[in-house]
Amino acid sequence: DQGPLTPEGYAAARAHALARSQLIDATLARHADRIGIATTAAQARSLDAAGKLVAFKSIENSYPLGAGAAAMAALADFQRQGVRLVGIVHSKNNQFADSSTDKPAWHGLSPLGRDWVREMNRLGMVIDASHAADATVDQMLALSTTPLLLSHSNSRSSHDHPRNIDDERIRKIAAGGGAVCASTIYLSELKMGPRRAELFDRIEHIGTLAPQDQAALGKEWLALDQTEPLWNTSFEQYIAALKHLIAVAGIDHVCMGADFDGGGGIRGLDNVSQLPRITARLKANGLSDADLAKLWSGNLLRVLGAAEERVRTDEPKK
Repeated sequence: DQGPLTPEGYAAARAHALARSQLIDATLARHADRIGIATTAAQARSLDAAGKLVAFKSIENSYPLGAGAAAMAALADFQRQGVRLVGIVHSKNNQFADSSTDKPAWHGLSPLGRDWVREMNRLGMVIDASHAADATVDQMLALSTTPLLLSHSNSRSSHDHPRNIDDERIRKIAAGGGAVCASTIYLSELKMGPRRAELFDRIEHIGTLAPQDQAALGKEWLALDQTEPLWNTSFEQYIAALKHLIAVAGIDHVCMGADFDGGGGIRGLDNVSQLPRITARLKANGLSDADLAKLWSGNLLRVLGAAEERVRTDEPKK
């Protein structure tokens, strides 16, 4: 959870983020025969060709970076640790920008947020605009020299909620070469009861639990899905929302971003094992294998490649 915008709050969040980054590295190292860390589009393709799963490291909320020059140094440090996608803001305004689910404080980007955009471009990291307020998205579109990605968002035409984005901005993101990744969340109203909130807090620290306790927590979560689901969203609604995104943005500017770790399971699409249902439905609706390849990886890797290319073109000539 985002704490106070103070040096103490930033320090606590930074310590948590660094520990999580180390946990990701340790987990990947234990399963190196099955999954590999990627920092470039080329590495992702090589891992896939070798029959391995692909892991990209990302940050959903830039709050842990802190303030002032230290924030830019922290961003560069996380880039060296392999992070390639960074969201500027989460559910509350922070020191960089306004959130879509908070009252305006900066009316878009703060001065530090503008520095953040420039540094993200310089480092070759992809800007994630999910959770950002409309004004924040507009200003990042105007300032960034690389395309934006929305890692888990939907159109407001599918469900009118500020966490989603309107069709006109979707078209602008596409025109700038970016992409919107269709999410399973906010296609209906959120139903967050006290028991679910408690489980969310426990899951935030799941990495500290013993394997049997992790399994028990997962079972408890799934049991609650049967009696108090977070979302009243069906698979058919998700497909309709995905097809709307494709119609608005074009097949070259849509990708997948379910948000399962954020409570994104819905009826008929409860977990990653059911993702092939999406492929089967879209193929039945006439999408080609080439189009499906764009949705599942191609568009995301193209956006990452554009950020990488910005770094190469900025490097001094020898």
